Order: sequence, then C-alpha cells, then structure tokens
Amino acid sequence: MKRIILLIAFCLSLSAIYAQTIDVIHLKNGFDARGTITNRTESQITLQSENGRTLTIDMSEIESMEQEQKAFDPRVLIGRWACYKASGKRDERFDIEISENEGFYTVSYERFLLYQSKGSEVCNYYTNCTPFSVVREHKDIDVEDGGVTYYFLRVESSNDEDHEYERTEYSCDITLKYIDGKLKGRVDCLHYFHALGNSRYKTIAKAIEHGRGTVHADGPGGNWNVYFVKY
Repeated sequence: MKRIILLIAFCLSLSAIYAQTIDVIHLKNGFDARGTITNRTESQITLQSENGRTLTIDMSEIESMEQEQKAFDPRVLIGRWACYKASGKRDERFDIEISENEGFYTVSYERFLLYQSKGSEVCNYYTNCTPFSVVREHKDIDVEDGGVTYYFLRVESSNDEDHEYERTEYSCDITLKYIDGKLKGRVDCLHYFHALGNSRYKTIAKAIEHGRGTVHADGPGGNWNVYFVKY
C-alpha cells in the first residue's frame, strides 16, 4: 500500500514538472508532437498540444522526448508600467499601459497634454501645473519573445487667455525586452520646440509677422537606457 502511495506521489510530481515545460515528442512513425505533458503513466502520456488538442500517446510509439523551456507568455506584459532612466530617476513622460484583446496587444500612453497657463507662468511638464486636457494614444504592438517596440510621440502644449502658446514634441523610438520581471531597453528621441506667440496678437502667425513671435525646430533629443516596472 505504501509503495502504491509513493508511486502515485511520484507520478503527480512528474506531472507537475512536465506542466512547466514544452516537450517535443518524436514518434516512431516519423511525426512529431509538441505541447505540454499533463499526465504520464508507465504506458501512456497525455499531451496538451499547442493548438489546444489533447493527445494520448502510447509509450511504445515514442522514439524520444526532448524537454524545452516553456515559451514566453506575453500575458505577463499586461498592466501599467512606470518608466525609469538607467540612473534610477523616474520619468513619467514615458509611462505606458499594455493591454490584450483577442490575442492582440496594445500599448497606450499620454499622447497630448494641454496646460492652462497661470498668469505670467507658462505651464508645461516641468512645472507644477496640471494639464486640463489629456489625450491617450493607442498603438498595436508585436510582443514576440518578450520584445516590445513602438513609436512614441508626446506633445505638450500650453496657452492662456491672451493666446500665447508653447508646444513641445518628443518623437521617440522605444525598444524594450522583458527581462526578470521588468521591461528594459532604450529610448531614442528627437525634440522639437515649436512656437511662442505674444499677448498682443491673437495668433502665433500674426505675432511672427510683426516680429514678436518665435519659432524653433530643435533636432536631436538624446538617447538613453531605460527600464519599466509594473505598478
């Protein structure tokens, strides 16, 4: 009786071990089966194939079995991610959220922020002003083998009742890889500061026409290493 109990416990432990791996089973008829072994006895194994089918295979029909590491599960990417520079400094501009629907994955982030200036203070990301209008961008992404790559465009604009404007854009390519529970990679950006009007004129074009407005089109915005942590 004790031997039977030990044998059952051994089979269950084997089942638990196999459930954590992907197996390629080479059959004597020349075909291969690939999937997760959910049960095993001395005479048969039960395999959950990658297409969802359950197969029962006699041990006498098996040529050999090769265990592999379980394939990357992209569902670990689902959630909100906080961005940090490699130095550990927080950078909220690049925070993202990854979601899944019907097997398709999407990354979203704050695409457009509009600030309302306070008196003479021009509000933007670097001040304590809070944006009163926020628009989020949603982009489809590929998540094969834990890689996440997307194009990031962030626009920050401020205005006040006198029609003075400030507009900054960050145009970035972001390449990340899921490693040890974090997304790690690199940000490569271009930085543009567009225009600033004047309180005497209702539009930027008019301010520029009268020599009271400015336009800038700066180039490189830098590149740096980053990591993202779920929150």
